[in-house]
Amino acid sequence: MNIETMKKKNGFVLRRIAGEAVIVGESLELIDFDSIVSLNTSAAYVWEALSDAPFDGDTVARLLTDRYDVDAATARTDARELLDDWLQAGIIGNE
Repeated sequence: MNIETMKKKNGFVLRRIAGEAVIVGESLELIDFDSIVSLNTSAAYVWEALSDAPFDGDTVARLLTDRYDVDAATARTDARELLDDWLQAGIIGNE
């Protein structure tokens, strides 16, 4: 897959609000209620598992195959889509 190395942007954290996992900015500069990122269970698992260490698409695909009953090809596709979504939302960026 080989998407370039990424890292979570500082100031974004996962919170559980009314039973839903969302990524929110912790500081006033990062708060944008028009672009709150809602995560399903597997995306929330990946976000929490990545901590603050650099990662790439292969790292995310491995997390998915280790935790869920999914083949490597599907995991790579899902990882790519997830990282593309996170890049577009501005919560991750190049290392």
